[in-house]
Amino acid sequence: MTDNDHPTNEAEEFEEICKDDITKTVENKLSTSNLVILRYTLEPLIQRIGLLGDHSLLHVSLLDAEGEERNISFFLKFFPKFAAPASFAEGIGAFKKEMFVYELFDIFKTSDISLISSVTPTCYIAQYNKYLILDNLISEGYKTLDKHKTLDYESVLVVLQSLAKLHASSIIYEEKRSAELGEHYRLIDNFEQQLEESFFNDREDFVNAKGVEASIKCVVNEIDIFDFSDKLVSGKSFSKVAKDLCYEIYRLVKPSKKFRNTLCHGDLWATNFLLKYDSKDQSISGCKFVDFQCGRYVPPAQDVLSFLYLNTNRDFRKDNMYKVIGMYYSYLERHLKMAGFNINNIIPFSNFMESCEEQKLFAIVQTAIYFPLILISNDEVEAYFSDRELNEKALFEDRSHLVLAHKDKDESYTKRLKESIQDLRDYCEYI
Repeated sequence: MTDNDHPTNEAEEFEEICKDDITKTVENKLSTSNLVILRYTLEPLIQRIGLLGDHSLLHVSLLDAEGEERNISFFLKFFPKFAAPASFAEGIGAFKKEMFVYELFDIFKTSDISLISSVTPTCYIAQYNKYLILDNLISEGYKTLDKHKTLDYESVLVVLQSLAKLHASSIIYEEKRSAELGEHYRLIDNFEQQLEESFFNDREDFVNAKGVEASIKCVVNEIDIFDFSDKLVSGKSFSKVAKDLCYEIYRLVKPSKKFRNTLCHGDLWATNFLLKYDSKDQSISGCKFVDFQCGRYVPPAQDVLSFLYLNTNRDFRKDNMYKVIGMYYSYLERHLKMAGFNINNIIPFSNFMESCEEQKLFAIVQTAIYFPLILISNDEVEAYFSDRELNEKALFEDRSHLVLAHKDKDESYTKRLKESIQDLRDYCEYI
């Protein structure tokens, strides 16, 4: 039984939430309708977690079948409240893509692929361009990371283990469907429209075309801002070669015709995964991924390389990159083997390493494009999003003003931006 005719609420924001959705969420979470909703409150999160959404915790008090009062909480992701990011999110189809990805996870689960539940939260309710109601990972012991700090070796391996589970879920589903149908099956066969690129889309009328141009303009300007020589060893212009390479990102986000594709996260910077720490020795015991607005169907190497470039420094990659890439492959191999599949028949190691070399460019360009915006302080992000003029300038014109405004007052920001341009220069030297 449920009774939400007279439950109390203590936040005006509840006017935006369907009360039936709250009831359905609790019933789905507890796998029973034999309960009574007593009250619910909304706790807005002060610290901004991501760029395209507003976030709160939903706290619900209820009576269970035994008449005992219980408290349970959920994570709410609202469609952006500010005009500029709301228009941007609507234009790129961010919420629509994220809703689809969670629907796909449910399809995996109905095919007895339990791996996906260990690395993603459950989405209980998804209202188009309104909100998503998900598991509260914080209450389960998961913690968000400081986006200004790079990861150590242990943390990198834990994330890569979970990333292998995410990718394996997609591959296992395709292999199972292929066996059931008696013919070659891929996700793109059924979901081409749903998997359309939601960020680096080269469609002529795509809303983020100006955003990509603004990002690339900033990357090229950083060559001067950070006093890099424009002359490469080859004699070519660094700025010209770099600009041309940046546009390769449009090609790299499309499903590969050469390498095996999987459902990838596509946006693995520090706020989009959470780590769980053991309460006794503070060792890391798990990782879950959130914010699937950039989900795409590409080789798994894209997520692997992107994660490493976005969340580690140059010294770490110099010492450990190929070692941890090999570890990721061994994790993927193990999960496929446990499901009854031989990785050599799906993604041979030599093929995987070749795809890593190709996707390194994606990772380098994505990092250079992302850092000027995502690494500014949370207070500054809030200020930019609340000021439409500043927001539109950063999103659609040129982000160089962000770099100029922060490089002299934030040493960490400056160091990581310079490293991203140095990575790009190192790549350009081979062109």
